Parts: sequence; C-alpha cells; structure tokens
Amino acid sequence: MNKLINYFKASYDELKKVIWPTRKVALQLTAVVIITALLVGLYLTILGYGFQSALEKLLFK
Repeated sequence: MNKLINYFKASYDELKKVIWPTRKVALQLTAVVIITALLVGLYLTILGYGFQSALEKLLFK
C-alpha cells in the first residue's frame, strides 16, 4: 500500500512541474489537429476513389 501512495505522490509532484499551455495556445493546437485530420481524410478519400476508378477501368474494360 505504501508503494501506491508513493506513486501518487510522485505523480502529483511531476504534474506540478508541467508547464500547461494557455487557453489560446490549446485552441490553436486543437485547430491544427482538426484541420490536419480533415486534410488527411480528404486526401485518403480522393486516393481511394482514384484507386477504385483505376481498378474498375483495368478489370472492366
């Protein structure tokens, strides 16, 4: 039980050392992640349709 208490104390001490981002920075980084995810999704969708179209042309001439 003592090890568990020491673990939580050490974790709490480490969390006090963390430099948390400001609200503005957090929102900016969140926007970057969302935009990046949307762009990657769009890219993969276009790539998928391209491969599908190429495969259909190749197989069903």
